[in-house]
Amino acid sequence: MPQSFMKQMVSLVTGQSDSDGKFRQLLETGPDALVVVDRTGRIVLVNAQVEKLFGFGREELIGKEIEILVPERVRGRHPGHRKGFFAEPNARPMGAGLSLYGRRKDGSEFPVEISLNSLKTEDGDLVSSTIRDVTEHKRVEEQLRTQAAVLQEQASLLDIAHDSILVRNLEGVISFWNRGAEKTYGWSKQEALGQVSHKLLQTQFPQPLEEIEAQLLREDRWEGELNQARRDGSRVVVASRKVLQRDRQGAPDRVLEINNDITERRRGEQKFRGLLESAPDAVVVVDQAGRIVLVNAQVEKLFGFKREELLGEKVEILVPERFRDRHPGHRTGFFTEPRVRPMGASLQLHGRRKDGSEFPVEISLSPLETEEGTLVSSAIRDITGRKLAEEEIRKLNGGLEERNAELAAMNNELEAFTYSVAHDLRAPLRHIQGFSKMLAEELGPQISAASQECMRDIIESTQVMGNMVDDLLGLAQIGRQELNVQVTGLNKLVEEVLKDLRSEMAEREIRLQIGELPFVDCDPGLMKQVILNLLSNAVKYTRPRNPAVIDVGQTVVEGQTAIFVRDNGVGFNMKYADKLFGVFQRLHRREEFEGTGVGLATVQRIIHKHGGAIWAEAELDKGATFYFNLATPENREARTARSSGGGRA
Repeated sequence: MPQSFMKQMVSLVTGQSDSDGKFRQLLETGPDALVVVDRTGRIVLVNAQVEKLFGFGREELIGKEIEILVPERVRGRHPGHRKGFFAEPNARPMGAGLSLYGRRKDGSEFPVEISLNSLKTEDGDLVSSTIRDVTEHKRVEEQLRTQAAVLQEQASLLDIAHDSILVRNLEGVISFWNRGAEKTYGWSKQEALGQVSHKLLQTQFPQPLEEIEAQLLREDRWEGELNQARRDGSRVVVASRKVLQRDRQGAPDRVLEINNDITERRRGEQKFRGLLESAPDAVVVVDQAGRIVLVNAQVEKLFGFKREELLGEKVEILVPERFRDRHPGHRTGFFTEPRVRPMGASLQLHGRRKDGSEFPVEISLSPLETEEGTLVSSAIRDITGRKLAEEEIRKLNGGLEERNAELAAMNNELEAFTYSVAHDLRAPLRHIQGFSKMLAEELGPQISAASQECMRDIIESTQVMGNMVDDLLGLAQIGRQELNVQVTGLNKLVEEVLKDLRSEMAEREIRLQIGELPFVDCDPGLMKQVILNLLSNAVKYTRPRNPAVIDVGQTVVEGQTAIFVRDNGVGFNMKYADKLFGVFQRLHRREEFEGTGVGLATVQRIIHKHGGAIWAEAELDKGATFYFNLATPENREARTARSSGGGRA
């Protein structure tokens, strides 16, 4: 390079002479790469930093066009930029806001900043380019931009979070207050910033503030519940988490505080605890490890343990020792497939008290899903009293069954005896009656009037007794007779009975009102006997009435069809109704109305044999109504016995 150029470079760059070579030394040791280019774009001078930065040897660059150091993708546009600079050679400082890139010998690119200066020399104008690799600078800038974006995103998230989030310094002065805090406490961001947090919120701490601050400094975090004030003066309970943030040197810097409003939850928990404590059953809550996490007062009362003796212990402490080995397996099985098991699931379960005594229990199990995992709630009921009552009932039932069996045997024997006696009395009574009639006919004129009266009494009495024996035989036969159930129309049976009663109804004014009667499942022969007894009673006890009124129909009583026979006869006093269906029980004198007192007992036995019930309603001198119903095919097996009342013999 001409000596005049070197002198001019020294003069322009260093402002001093180059007689001692200081310019070249300064040029070679400079921190930036220096490239000098002439007007044709050819490199005329480079320093050592150019070789280091671009990977070319100095001899590979001198005389080459500057575009050798420019990425291929922008080489086509670069000569135009170069000519434009020579046309107006203004200095361009480093970092002029342009995104520029250099190209190394191996083709790789890297970001650069370039400052340009024009040099006037005897050989013409030159351009000095100072080039700085800004790869690290760009990386730091990108990292800062990324961090800024993340911080901006985090700030946005903090601002839209439902939880109250605030940042304060070590003295408690608030520097960040999100929208969640505004919503929870009522103070705006402008009102809260710069305030001391615990004074603004009138915070009630679960322990002294000094201890909380000491734990923060020691462990960098603290969690607990705080009671604080809202702007309107109401109180709020929050679950608070405090995190200590440190600066780069590790010194305490500020505190991030996140508060979650749990006021309603605490109210609900308080209500739940009140319900839990007042529950009639003992309640034990167990975690998946089988450890007790919650009990109520009934557990203490029932098992004899104090609450603190149970919490954290295995639930097997409440299980009799003889079952403890198997119980963990049952517990594991329940957690594998947790489902509600209602109380009274037909399991024979026992509990164990603190003193070792056992007692029978019923247990209902329910899974509880919580943040800590699945828990199991056990409601435990002492059924000692019930078991004793059940045992007593079993004993009573056993005795009742024995007595019922004895009674059934006695009834069978009595029925057989009645049948036998009635059957055996028939012949002697007929003989007495027959011989009495023969004596009356043969000796009638020869005996006194008093003797003739006695003879008539004997004949009438044997006749009455014979009728009673016949009725007793009929009653006994009903008990021994099997039912021949058929679908039977009751209207047809009523028509047949009325034909049989024509002689008794002759020469009387009787108004019969026969309604529409149902078809029923019954023994037709026995049911005809029921209707005959009821209608003949109605005809008999309406003799004093003119006209007599007899109604036969159906009605509904307690949801079931009932047949009724109603008359306007002499009726009876309901005070004596309990005698109505007894054998030989009569509410009227035989001199007034004939009868043996067996008819209604026979009717009741037939109705009961059909699984039904019979009863009566009456009023003295105003008539009576008899009702009966029959069992349906569905409930014939479960025969119901309705208490009978009222009536006549």
